[in-house]
Amino acid sequence: MPKETTISVAVAFLCASSLMGCSREPASPPPQSAAPAQPAPSTQPPAPARPAAAAPAVLASAQFSANPDLRCDLLEVKRVSGGALMIQWRLTNTAGEQQPGSLAASQPKPIYYNFEWDQLYYIDPAENKKYSVLTDSEAKRILEVFWGNLEAGQQRLNWAKFPAPPATSTVISISIPRFAPFEDVPVSP
Repeated sequence: MPKETTISVAVAFLCASSLMGCSREPASPPPQSAAPAQPAPSTQPPAPARPAAAAPAVLASAQFSANPDLRCDLLEVKRVSGGALMIQWRLTNTAGEQQPGSLAASQPKPIYYNFEWDQLYYIDPAENKKYSVLTDSEAKRILEVFWGNLEAGQQRLNWAKFPAPPATSTVISISIPRFAPFEDVPVSP
């Protein structure tokens, strides 16, 4: 058998045994204008879009006593399991963002926030009683509270757990350190 015939038979055999087929000409790339395959039309209506998670509603706001650009937004006051009261708030440095090309001296500076732990509490006016932050079995406070520098536009979410007031108490006054007290705040069940 001539050498060319042997090669042709071998190529034919390989092409026949291949699942993808074979061609003597090199494969050409798909045309650039080919549109991607479209899915078959569905007979079911499209699923409704999930609404974006809404930012928590602000119950009240106050300005920092040392700098009006620092704001405290009270976000939530609710009873939680275990006889506790969860209070959440957000600190926000409302100073303007840096403007490109402006002088460094005109840029807002970070705001330093610090406090003493005994300044964080709430008062139940119905019982005329002050409640401090709950502690665990190792005497550590049950909270996540920020202190330090907040850059312009930066926010920090804070929370703390307290003993819950009696079920008959429906409003409380909250003391977030170095902000005016939040008076007559409703307690969510």
